[in-house]
Amino acid sequence: MDLREFKEQGYIIIDDFLEKQLASNLLSKLKNEKNWFRVDQERDHYREGGPFNLKSKYFPGTDEKYFQNSWRAQEYEKSKNWRDFFKNKFLDVLSDLFTRTFVCDATYIIKYQAKDFSRIHTDDLRGEVNRVDIGLLYYLCDDWKWDWGGNLMIAKNENDLEMKAILPIHNRLIILNNQKRCPHYISHVAEYAKNNRFTVASFIGCDKPLDNSCE
Repeated sequence: MDLREFKEQGYIIIDDFLEKQLASNLLSKLKNEKNWFRVDQERDHYREGGPFNLKSKYFPGTDEKYFQNSWRAQEYEKSKNWRDFFKNKFLDVLSDLFTRTFVCDATYIIKYQAKDFSRIHTDDLRGEVNRVDIGLLYYLCDDWKWDWGGNLMIAKNENDLEMKAILPIHNRLIILNNQKRCPHYISHVAEYAKNNRFTVASFIGCDKPLDNSCE
């Protein structure tokens, strides 16, 4: 796999990441999961010197609030079955790809449904991980349409004037170069969206910083 895009634009997209049956089984598990914890956040992270204080005039101002509304499968996140699966199918594979030892990760299983969203943020700081080098966003859903919302909008850096829209296609993995501070957000899920949108989001610290040179 060529990591040039990861180093230059700050992310890469890998479709059909897991074997088809594994992805299907994981989606079925999440659709049948009963224990979801509601997350409704309001933070002043856009303040001057705050973690989401960004430079582009098209990003939120210092007087605005960060909001995020979603659901988390906290009990399943902690289960041995999930942690073993995630290590074998995600962490070990990507550790080899980046030739880095992953020393810690904060990994969440998230559900977005009608009206859920997340405002612009970066993932370079995470309480459980001292330095976030690599971020993962892995999507699971039966089907998704552009106008259902819930799309990942991402910029190359905090000065960028444009953002790219990425559809949360089933079995699609986005790998983020968090040392480049790529601002991103999740657009509101429409009330008429027929399905829920599931995401595995992971924030990973490596044994040493990434080499972002493209030489």
